[in-house]
Amino acid sequence: MTGPRWCVLFAFGLVALGGPAVAADPDADPFADNACVQCHRDLPGRSSAIVELEWARSSHHAAGVGCDACHGGNAAVRRDRFDSDEAWKDAAHQRRDPEFMFMQRSADAFASSARGRNVSYFCGKCHANIKEKHLGSPHGEFGDPTCLYCHGQGSHAITEPTLDIIDGRSRAEGGRCSVCHLASTMNTLSRIKKTLTETEERIEDTTILYDELGQWGYHSLELERLYHDARQVRSRLRQVFHSFDMREINNFVAEIEMTVDRTVATHEIIGRLRAAQRRQAVIGGLVAVMLLAFALLLVYYRLAFCSGHGGDQAAAPVAEG
Repeated sequence: MTGPRWCVLFAFGLVALGGPAVAADPDADPFADNACVQCHRDLPGRSSAIVELEWARSSHHAAGVGCDACHGGNAAVRRDRFDSDEAWKDAAHQRRDPEFMFMQRSADAFASSARGRNVSYFCGKCHANIKEKHLGSPHGEFGDPTCLYCHGQGSHAITEPTLDIIDGRSRAEGGRCSVCHLASTMNTLSRIKKTLTETEERIEDTTILYDELGQWGYHSLELERLYHDARQVRSRLRQVFHSFDMREINNFVAEIEMTVDRTVATHEIIGRLRAAQRRQAVIGGLVAVMLLAFALLLVYYRLAFCSGHGGDQAAAPVAEG
């Protein structure tokens, strides 16, 4: 098929498939159509700072979580469909969360009316497991500190959760936990952090052993549950931490340690077995070489000595005759 007809069919095929593939622009703004973000970016003072200086640098932004995911409202409305900015704003603010959208202005700052355990319930809309652990902990019982105190420094700049959030510094050094905790509980906090850190490091270290076992052809469903979902296991470990229940933390850590120890033991056993197999292969190869050499020696002996001796005996009667 050639000529204009082929070109027409090719063009039709592109249209049917949605056109040629176009690489996504990595610099494109994923929130370019989000009414909340676009409006608040242009507002003066704190309203703009929340978006540009806090949320834009947060883990929520990195995960594609916009204002409406937490605060409610309708972020899909378009400015060009309304006669005025006020009408656009009213439409965007529909179905907003009444607790977190009712703001009280104080000086040049805004503060939500939500306090204490209400913050845990609010964040728990997405982080349900952590909410349950937190509400059952002394933190949740007292209603303070809230999720925002530890994870966002009281702002929209929610950081990627790491063990560094467990701040063991003294109050004089600017530690955040020591603001409330006395020395005795700070020691407990340090032990918890040490336990979590060492456990995560062991998971990471033994993942290399697990991968090597897979390359050797060894598979175990028990080990897979830990290493195939290592990220989820670490996440669950940190979720358990929110309970501040040492028994629960230690039980879960012990469960992980058992699998990690079994990984190390299995790697050692399989490693020794493979080493023994390699030694046997080497020994078998040497034996085969020795047998081959012996066989060649016998052949050589027969050709060099037996055949020659036999020839002398056959030639003797001819000489006498």
